[in-house]
Order: sequence, then structure tokens, then C-alpha cells
Amino acid sequence: MRLFVEFLGPSTNAIYAGTHWGKRKKAKDDACAATLAAVRAAGVQQVAGRVDLVFRPRIGKGVRRRDTSNNSMSAKLIEDALVKAGVLADDTDEHVRRVINEPAEIDRKAQTGTWVEIIEVEGEAA
Repeated sequence: MRLFVEFLGPSTNAIYAGTHWGKRKKAKDDACAATLAAVRAAGVQQVAGRVDLVFRPRIGKGVRRRDTSNNSMSAKLIEDALVKAGVLADDTDEHVRRVINEPAEIDRKAQTGTWVEIIEVEGEAA
């Protein structure tokens, strides 16, 4: 299944540079709200088995491009929100086999956010 979350978190470089805890909390809260909205809109139910998660940012108007690895904070915050939304039972390796960060797609006319693909791993129960 695939869903679009209207959230792109801070660059991982910004976190390493010492982003204030209040800004990190706001990013976490924003990721959670956007993920819950996307899950509800798409009607996503809990995944029973083990999954691979693929994250692909979409860069819209006015947003700077980043190195692919600098989107890891967005992936982590959305992954945590998928657990909170009940889509994933947990984000341990028992439930999430692999997390893949894809390079961003650039569409200056579209909403900035993150595409999330949840791929159930055949033959592997959680």
C-alpha cells in the first residue's frame, strides 16, 4: 500500500547541528498529525506481517533539495507515527525488516511531503 503524508521533517544535518528540543518535538507532533490524517484518508488498516518501508520525499515549491540520507529524520518520525496510528504493531526489526530512503522527486507544483510505501514481506509473520 502507498500513501502520501504531507510532512517533510527537518534535515538530519539540522538535528546534528543541535536543533532545540522544542523544534524537534514540534516536528514529531507535526509528523504524527500528518501521518494520522493520511492513514485515515487512505483507510489503512493494521498490517499483520513483517514489512519493508520505502520513503520518498516530494519536494514542492520553495523547498530546498537535500541529500537522500538527510531525509532519515522524516522517515523515522513517520515510522513512529505509523505505530501510533496502529498501522504497525511496532517498529522493531521483528515487524519492520527494512527501511529504504529513496531520492526525492521534485515537483514544484505539488504539495511537499513524503510518499510512504508499506510492502508486506511474503512468508514472514510478525
